[in-house]
Amino acid sequence: MKLVMLAVLGVLTVVMAVFAPYVYRTEPTGQAIAWTVMLIGSVVALIMLSRVEVLLRRRARTANDETPHA
Repeated sequence: MKLVMLAVLGVLTVVMAVFAPYVYRTEPTGQAIAWTVMLIGSVVALIMLSRVEVLLRRRARTANDETPHA
């Protein structure tokens, strides 16, 4: 489920990046700044959540490797 959420956030980030030039040309400065803040926020969230996912998977794999086998 977490990978699906990361994929959705990634698609949203790409769509925002694609529409950014249009927004900068047509919208007032305040809305363009808000768009930029949201775009940067989505990129940062995507990076952070990806990193957390990698760390959680690594920790789960390490915990499974350390369990005693009967």
